[in-house]
Amino acid sequence: METDIIKRTDKRGREYSVRTDRRRYFFPDEWENFIATIKNKTHRFFFITALHTGGRIMEILNLRYEDIDEERGTIKFSIVKQRKAKRDFSASGTTRGFFVSSNFIKEYKSFLRGKKVNPKDYMFLNNQKLPDNYGSLPNSERKKYYQSKFVAYSNLLKRKLKKVGIKDWYNFSPHNIRKTYGMWMRTYKIEIQELCYRMGHDIDTYMTHYGSSLIFQDFELRKINKILGDVK
Repeated sequence: METDIIKRTDKRGREYSVRTDRRRYFFPDEWENFIATIKNKTHRFFFITALHTGGRIMEILNLRYEDIDEERGTIKFSIVKQRKAKRDFSASGTTRGFFVSSNFIKEYKSFLRGKKVNPKDYMFLNNQKLPDNYGSLPNSERKKYYQSKFVAYSNLLKRKLKKVGIKDWYNFSPHNIRKTYGMWMRTYKIEIQELCYRMGHDIDTYMTHYGSSLIFQDFELRKINKILGDVK
């Protein structure tokens, strides 16, 4: 029974659901069972990118092919969340670039295999439906071009989790993969300042959302390391 779902009503009288457990993240067995059900190459790489980068969903949807550098093993988020409320946060409203693992680069190469792509194209959006000035639009105006993808991936995630027997599948959205990254990366020896930069967080926000104790067992730590691979 979905006991941790609260029903609320917006200003227009429309009912919507709110999850009370916003800290839910994947355990490695859950992730492996889920990703095994994703057969479409683009959908699979979308979820893989979310797990390996911790990017916000709008940031991932706005990735271009040129934003991943195979030789250097890096990714760059050029369109990021603009956080006006935290002007003292240096990563706010700017691009973010950092190393990704060799496992992720292998996944990217597999995703590209057999494709002829324009480096300037967006990987997960319909480029033919984007206006010429899309890259210079403010986030509020870009949203109408990627919102349908956001909803589609959210629904796909829930359907697949329900299919593989995750009891609280309703507690997941693509944002919970970002939370998974935040928790899994804590098992690596990466300085918190670097991790906050990669996720586009300040330290206080990071600790609020990822400050709980790690409860992974030894075999789960080994699985996390196998899934993510070498992390710089």
